[in-house]
Amino acid sequence: MPPSTAPTSLSSSDQSQPSSTFKFTNPQDLFKLVDTTSGDFLIITEVTPRDFADLDEQREVRGRGFRWRRYYAESQILLVTIPTHAHEMLHCILYEKFHEKVPTRENTWRTKAATTFRAGQDRGEGDSTGGPIPERRGHDKWPTLVIEAGVSESLAQLRLDMQWWFAASNHDVKIVLLAKLDSSQQMITLEKWVEEPVAARPRAITTRRSAALQPILQQIITIHRNEATSPISYNVTSGALVLEFGLLFLRSPGEGEGDIIISVSDLQWYAECVWD
Repeated sequence: MPPSTAPTSLSSSDQSQPSSTFKFTNPQDLFKLVDTTSGDFLIITEVTPRDFADLDEQREVRGRGFRWRRYYAESQILLVTIPTHAHEMLHCILYEKFHEKVPTRENTWRTKAATTFRAGQDRGEGDSTGGPIPERRGHDKWPTLVIEAGVSESLAQLRLDMQWWFAASNHDVKIVLLAKLDSSQQMITLEKWVEEPVAARPRAITTRRSAALQPILQQIITIHRNEATSPISYNVTSGALVLEFGLLFLRSPGEGEGDIIISVSDLQWYAECVWD
């Protein structure tokens, strides 16, 4: 499967390495590519809807564990997530820390993991996802929380992933967390995105339901690994990660409930697990 240049229909600012972008030839070559690549992310071009249906079927038959990060039918671009150790730790540990703080979680929250979600002919599989019960019970119900992780995938591409979740779900997704590991800088970047109404024109009358929504970067946290200390330490900037109860559960908090707070010490432990 020969390398190709990064498709401009994804993003002209995307910094994914050219070696991660390939033209589709056949399923066998794609599976071999997944097995031999060292990164956690591939861009495959010229994948027709028929090709994708065949790939999806063969992935199931072969029991392959990689994920279809995204399939864009119109541009015929397939993004593949390869679950390397670093990639899985980036999202799994963060989701676990969130989940343990969910009040009475057995009765109020449903983990949807990497469920496939459909928007027309497009497809998307998140890294970690979940939503409230009973509002989002069912395989066809979109999550309120999505976590997407990237190691070789650029932050620019992760932000395109975020935009897809909000738009494809018709704004049913409420919070998207992006977790990006930069090994060269010994740094994890966490971005929390939500949607807010676009500012209305003077005299315009709108409601939140009718107003256009746009993604807003509400919080950015960086975690630096410091190997100069003994033991190794992890420096967190911008404080705790705050996830609003109302956005997660689609209701006001009851007695003993409130926003989910992932503290600085939680984030330090999370970073230690990622680098472990």
